Amino acid sequence: MFKKLNDARKAMRDGPGLTAQLAPDDAVVVDAPADFALPAVEAALRGEHAPAAELLAWTRQNRAWGDRSHLVATLGQASLQAPQWLEAWRAEAPDDPDLAVVASRLLVLQAWEQRSHARAKDVTQEQFEAFHTTLADATAQIQRAVDLSPGDPEPWALAIVHARGLEAPADVLRGYVETLWEVDRYHYEGTSQAMQFLAKKWFGSHEQMYAFVHEAVDGAPADARIQELPLDAVLEHLAEDPSTALTQDPARVEDAVRRGQAYVEANADAGHHLTAQTRNLLVRVLFHLHRFDEAYDQLVAVGPHATEFPWGYWGDAREEFLTYRRHVVTKKATG
Repeated sequence: MFKKLNDARKAMRDGPGLTAQLAPDDAVVVDAPADFALPAVEAALRGEHAPAAELLAWTRQNRAWGDRSHLVATLGQASLQAPQWLEAWRAEAPDDPDLAVVASRLLVLQAWEQRSHARAKDVTQEQFEAFHTTLADATAQIQRAVDLSPGDPEPWALAIVHARGLEAPADVLRGYVETLWEVDRYHYEGTSQAMQFLAKKWFGSHEQMYAFVHEAVDGAPADARIQELPLDAVLEHLAEDPSTALTQDPARVEDAVRRGQAYVEANADAGHHLTAQTRNLLVRVLFHLHRFDEAYDQLVAVGPHATEFPWGYWGDAREEFLTYRRHVVTKKATG
């Protein structure tokens, strides 16, 4: 009883000071666009395509693949709300390679919206039919993106998502992965989608997933986004089998945490679009490891930038982020 009272006093004394170092609750946003992408996204929502077209072309020509993945994903999401800008772009430049990539992304997103992001057992037959119909429609569009944008990893990343949705054979997935790696050996987005294919909740197992991740990060530079992938795998395991995720192979978990921490430290001055998700993952995993000081440091560094992954696995992403943020502050305050 006395320990509980003492902890409560510590929380009341130290908690406000710790909270003051964090972004205010009402400032927290999930998956906020990067600063460099915001003008293009805002223009797209107004129906204007030129800023996005110019920026996408720059990412392709300069092989800025991390920025390109973020931009394609963000513009695809914006297109779910306002697709008119894509129609205006298509009328002006129907063979633009960047248009083909974003249009492919939009179809894939639409398919997943039709399916819903629930587990298969909770998806209706009608939802599955709509999902597969839209993915079938996306096949030609993704092939068009591949043809119009040679040397671009983004169409191959989309092909991997497409293959998972259509339950393609494992050798088809492997072919897509090998082609992706020929273009960009450490492409995070496409490789993380392949990891999903091999996760237990889809078509693989924990061990298949971890083996693939080990192969994927082999030789990767410390500042490469792919260094987050082992942490992604730990999170997938945690969501599926919380009782074994952190205890089955502690060295594997520690390696994932170490890689994630090294990656965000190496990219401390990069935009939040490259580091926020890694920091959010670190918060969740470090919390479960009872490493509350380290989790708190990541919360300070991430500021208002919550991410759908990992928090969306357990409910509303923003609310989950805020809830765990409060938990971390309390645990740190009580020592």
